[in-house]
Amino acid sequence: MIRREFVGNALTTTLSANISNVSTSFSVVDGSTFPTGANNQFVISIGRGTPSEEKILISTRSANSFTIEQRGFDGTTATAHTSGEYVDHVLDAVVVQDMNTTVYDTEILNWMGV
Repeated sequence: MIRREFVGNALTTTLSANISNVSTSFSVVDGSTFPTGANNQFVISIGRGTPSEEKILISTRSANSFTIEQRGFDGTTATAHTSGEYVDHVLDAVVVQDMNTTVYDTEILNWMGV
C-alpha cells in the first residue's frame, strides 16, 4: 500500500518567490501547518483549480522550504509558477486508487474465507 503523510489542518499558503518548471525546491510564506515528510512523502498543489495547476510530490519540508521529489505529479504538468500563487496540501488519485484496490481486495478475500 502506498503511504503518504497527511495533516488535517494544513492552511493554504502562497509561494514566496517564482519557481521554474525544473525547480527542485521552493519556499512559501508560511509552511508551518504542512506535513514535514518525516514519515512519508506528501502532495501539494500549486494554482489549485486553475489551468496551470500542478501537483508536486514532496519529500521533505523544513520550516517554509519544500524539497521536491517529483514535478508534474498525479497527471499534471510541471510548469513555472509565480510568487503569490496558492499552495495547498492535497490528496492524490494514486493514493485513493490504492486504498480502493486494497479495500476491495481485502473484502473479496474475507468473502472467500481466506
